[in-house]
Amino acid sequence: MTASSLRTFVIAEAAGCHDGDFRKALRLVDVAADVDADAVKFQWVSSPERLAARRRASEYLAAYHILAFSPSWHEDLAWRCAAAGIEYMCTVYLQEDIAVIAPHVQRFKVSSFEAEDVDFVATHFAYWPKPILVSTGMQGETLGRLFGRVAARQRAPVADVRYLHCVSAYPAPLEELCLAVIRRHGLHGLSDHTRHPWTGALAVAAGAEIIEFHVRLDDTLPTNADYQVSRSPAEAREYVANVRLAERMLGDGVKRVMPCEEPMLRYRVTPS
Repeated sequence: MTASSLRTFVIAEAAGCHDGDFRKALRLVDVAADVDADAVKFQWVSSPERLAARRRASEYLAAYHILAFSPSWHEDLAWRCAAAGIEYMCTVYLQEDIAVIAPHVQRFKVSSFEAEDVDFVATHFAYWPKPILVSTGMQGETLGRLFGRVAARQRAPVADVRYLHCVSAYPAPLEELCLAVIRRHGLHGLSDHTRHPWTGALAVAAGAEIIEFHVRLDDTLPTNADYQVSRSPAEAREYVANVRLAERMLGDGVKRVMPCEEPMLRYRVTPS
């Protein structure tokens, strides 16, 4: 990457691909660092039953139980991330869980399913002086209203709220991805649920500054709810490499004579 290129903030979403095994969770941190991600993100809930009730999603209760690991994991995973040179992130869904993760993360992530709970985003998360990333799956042309409602209710001293394009299907069909939304609505990035190796790179070309994608281990259980949408370590490495290539190809947007063109200058026709 040239010095003038902007580095995309890439989040490897581990979700529940640890299968409830702490050793697997540590390995997911290592995989994220190895594939050149900037952060690894887990998901955690203190009460699967409360989350299932909040979302009216009793059929997902078993999957939510995998996310209910011991709170002591947060400190240990954050330490492992620091040692690996990447950032620890964790999505939570219940108001009381925010204070549990806050000491261990540099920024928050709000899922699409909670995005319209404006109090949750603009009051409870915004109580802490940390940036907030919000996925915007299942939003239509009223997306601008969500921006305005959050801004109007925003509670100091929040530093920053950024929005990610998202299609809430697992995996998301390519023909419904509509990456042009990123530029049209001034979104900051993409939370990717596709399985295509180019999606992140194409999102960068469309203006994304943040890319989130799902990653698993080679031995994550195929029965895991996140398995189908998650990339293996080899697939994750290819995916992030494509994102980094897109960064280099975009450059800094300044039109100038490039070093590779200089030998051709002698042949350029000038006005007489």
